[in-house]
Amino acid sequence: MKLIGCIPIGKQNKETREILMNKTNLTQRQFRKELARLRNKYIIINDNGYYLPANKEEIQEFIQKLNRQVYEINKTIALAYKGMEGLDE
Repeated sequence: MKLIGCIPIGKQNKETREILMNKTNLTQRQFRKELARLRNKYIIINDNGYYLPANKEEIQEFIQKLNRQVYEINKTIALAYKGMEGLDE
């Protein structure tokens, strides 16, 4: 069974990685590889389980979550640049 066909629609229907791996008979490595490939075509959300968004609100929530992650990553990068300023090469 193909992974995309096993990923449910809607946050309330989300499935864990383990359940999806069992349904598709994929190894953990195969699952990660296939998920990365599918994410080039589909919005696949992982929030303690995987699902395809059912509506605009679920997509907006996903975007907000990603924006928070980007903000935190950018803060860490800025701190790393600041830490490099006083170091000798």
